[in-house]
Amino acid sequence: MNRRELEYLRSIEDHASKTGWTVPLTREDKDYLAYLRGVCKRYNISLSKAARTELDFVTRVAESEFYRQQANA
Repeated sequence: MNRRELEYLRSIEDHASKTGWTVPLTREDKDYLAYLRGVCKRYNISLSKAARTELDFVTRVAESEFYRQQANA
C-alpha cells in the first residue's frame, strides 16, 4: 500500500472510532442471532426483559448447540 492509501484508511478508522461504526455482520453472525432468537422462543424468554440468569442461560444453550451443529456440518 502506498502512503496515500494508508492515510485514507487511517482517516476512515478515525471516523469510525468517533462515530461507533462497526463492520457489517457476517453470515455466521446472522445465523447465530437467528438461532439465539429460536432458543429464546423455545424457552419463552424475551431478551429485552430477561434477568441476568436468563440471559446467561439462553446464551450458553445457543452457543453450545449452534457451534456443535457447525462442527458436525
